[in-house]
Amino acid sequence: MTQQVGAVKTGLLWKQEHLSPLPIPTGEPAADVLGMIWRKNETYLDIGSLSLSAGWVTLHSLSVFFAGLTVYMLFFGFRYDTYIGFWLSLITGSVMMGFLWQGYIKAYRRPLMPPLRFHRQRREVRIVTPEGEEWTVPWERVHAIAPSATMIGQFGAAKMGGLLLWFPYKHQIDEPFHMNKEGWAIMVSPGPGIAAMRQWECIRSFMEVGPEAVPEPTDVQDKSLRDIFTEEFHKARQHHGLLLTLLWDVGIGQVLFNPMVYHWLHKKKFAVIPDLTSPESIAWSQPLPPEQWAKRSPELEAAVVEREKDLEAAATGKLASSEAA
Repeated sequence: MTQQVGAVKTGLLWKQEHLSPLPIPTGEPAADVLGMIWRKNETYLDIGSLSLSAGWVTLHSLSVFFAGLTVYMLFFGFRYDTYIGFWLSLITGSVMMGFLWQGYIKAYRRPLMPPLRFHRQRREVRIVTPEGEEWTVPWERVHAIAPSATMIGQFGAAKMGGLLLWFPYKHQIDEPFHMNKEGWAIMVSPGPGIAAMRQWECIRSFMEVGPEAVPEPTDVQDKSLRDIFTEEFHKARQHHGLLLTLLWDVGIGQVLFNPMVYHWLHKKKFAVIPDLTSPESIAWSQPLPPEQWAKRSPELEAAVVEREKDLEAAATGKLASSEAA
């Protein structure tokens, strides 16, 4: 049976929530958590699934940790067992981080996949695979699923989650969906629950509200490293003050995460964003006269009205509770 919006499956330490179809409001604001928005205009929205920030933060901070541990063992080791720790730290850190950095560099050098294009006037999605196969999926047949799981380890429990976008193949568009059904999908990891909803809202709001409801694409203009640093410094100073900016953004933060180098790598990677180039996709991407715009289905229209009433009632209840308190 086809899962509909609001359906929730739970199990031991896992949860799976369906956000679409039908694509009704989640109640969360649109936030491009992973920088998935590559291109936006009045007609269509392009999104991509490659995010480099989480990997960079993890690998750079781990590299700093192992480097610091190795240096500490070398210069502050006065006992024999401490020098053994130095060699263990050096070998373990080099092997593990070398393996992880190799995977990151391989992902960085891989060519960008063609974007997913959401045409709000047609209410359709254009899919182009790296192999060149193309087809169109109706917007209301897109399945958005937010899975999450709780991982338990020696340091406690951590909740992880993501956003799964599933599209039927062109010869199976009208067939019912189930979790074991084959299809074309992308999986991203903005985080569980609210984070996944906010990332999904970037797409849903564009299609149902308009481009003004969606954040602007990530800025990848050709700036020098000095310009990037100056811009980030002034932004941080306005929000956090001079002292905290010097301490964290210029000092500790640069050592732990090195965001300047990440910004430079990001600029190089996304300087040229792939486009849809086939004649069929170019023709499909053209804007339509307003009288030819596709409309919501009656089922979606009714579901949106009901959902907006629920959200309004929930907001009124929260306001009344806060006033009573």
